[in-house]
Amino acid sequence: MASTEQTCTLADSAAPPRRSYRGIVFQAILLMAVWLILSGHYDFLHILYGVISVAAVIGITLRLQPLPLADCEACGTTRIKILRLVIYLFWLQWQIIKSGFYVAYIVLHPKMPVVPALVRFDCLLPNVLARVILGNSITLTPGTLTTDIRGDRFVVHSLTRDQGDAILEGDMNARVARLYVDQYNPDDLCFNVRRTDDGSRDQYGN
Repeated sequence: MASTEQTCTLADSAAPPRRSYRGIVFQAILLMAVWLILSGHYDFLHILYGVISVAAVIGITLRLQPLPLADCEACGTTRIKILRLVIYLFWLQWQIIKSGFYVAYIVLHPKMPVVPALVRFDCLLPNVLARVILGNSITLTPGTLTTDIRGDRFVVHSLTRDQGDAILEGDMNARVARLYVDQYNPDDLCFNVRRTDDGSRDQYGN
């Protein structure tokens, strides 16, 4: 099992990450698309407002880019693979829809088969941004909520035991890892698992 300790030199942690032009262009296109979809107006004035807004957002994010998201940025590549990100977003949307129907079924069921579970697991991902993506993806999926992320440790609350088991299968973890790297150790995506059901303490007394 790979160690959860990740080390970076002082120079690595102090140097601001490079921002590629490809990333800036992709961000601008994505923000402008969102603006057009939400506004529903395509005349010159509204498009101009959108361009100004997008430019302001990109300017702010460029200034925030050097700020670390953690005490020490994880070593390794931080460039996300755009095509895989697009595929992942479609996959995530499908998971959200499926989970939404499942939660509706649970809530409308006469017996209300709700069995809350709290699961804890470690997940080694390529960088801190990947951990942020995983945590938010779990939260966006109805019935599950990421309550804490500390280093490589995730704490997730699930509405039912089945949803907790689905999180521990590591499928979402693997998909997030593939956004950054081609090869990874499957055993590093979900280990040191601890779970609590019905408010009882787990075997570790947590």
